[in-house]
Amino acid sequence: MREIWSGTWGKLAAVDGDPVAYALRDRGHSAADRAPDLPLNGLLGRPLEIRFTGKIACVACGRAVKRTFGEGFCFPCSQSRADADICMFKPELCHHGDAAAPCRDEVFARTQCFQPHVLYASLTSDPKVGITRKINVPVRWFDQGAVRAAPLAELPSRREVGLLEHELAGRHADRTHWMAMLKLAEPEPEDDFNGFVELILAEIAALGVPPLPAAEHAVRRFRYPVLRHPTKVTSFNLDREPTAGGILDGIKGQYLIFDGGVINARKYAGYRVVVSELM
Repeated sequence: MREIWSGTWGKLAAVDGDPVAYALRDRGHSAADRAPDLPLNGLLGRPLEIRFTGKIACVACGRAVKRTFGEGFCFPCSQSRADADICMFKPELCHHGDAAAPCRDEVFARTQCFQPHVLYASLTSDPKVGITRKINVPVRWFDQGAVRAAPLAELPSRREVGLLEHELAGRHADRTHWMAMLKLAEPEPEDDFNGFVELILAEIAALGVPPLPAAEHAVRRFRYPVLRHPTKVTSFNLDREPTAGGILDGIKGQYLIFDGGVINARKYAGYRVVVSELM
């Protein structure tokens, strides 16, 4: 066994490519102590072990904790930080300007929320609609494991695009069924997804929102570094069993796919892990 990486786990880094290029990125609180990124695509087909050391720390303040909340926060940070507020998950509930419940961080609001956002259609397990900051395109689609996606409309803030998404949510799915996404080797016929895109474009136009020009909402297709898609999905749980791994069959979305199970890296944000290659 040869140790190849040690650090604080969390969201995988993803870079546009054919296929998408993934890497482990140290998400620890202290930038000075973070390990270098570990590229993952070159490890496909090799036996790996991920071992949880038993140590968990808040990714925002570094506090040692027994469990995390949201994206790897301790409880106090989850209650005080702007990036852990309810409007991050339900943007239609944005309370900026509400004197009774003021924004947690005005600077965060201006630099993150009141920036151009995109409403998009994507194909993950099924066609869906979603939103993201414009600067996060196309990485947001990689995080979801989308095999096709198209930006449809641009709005000036998270609140406005969130209200539009909320209006559409009663008609169209905005969630990914992760097990089906991992099993999906061949997407639905291209005409089916193109029809879904045209449907959403018509609906947002009817709501008075101008769609992006045709040249800007072209459908993009993505390929992931997967040798074999699982036919049956079982998950590793580091809280019950501190080791996970096997032959690395692929990476898709935020999941590492092994021959004996899958693991969601994002779920374990703040967990200190050691990654080794089995010799």
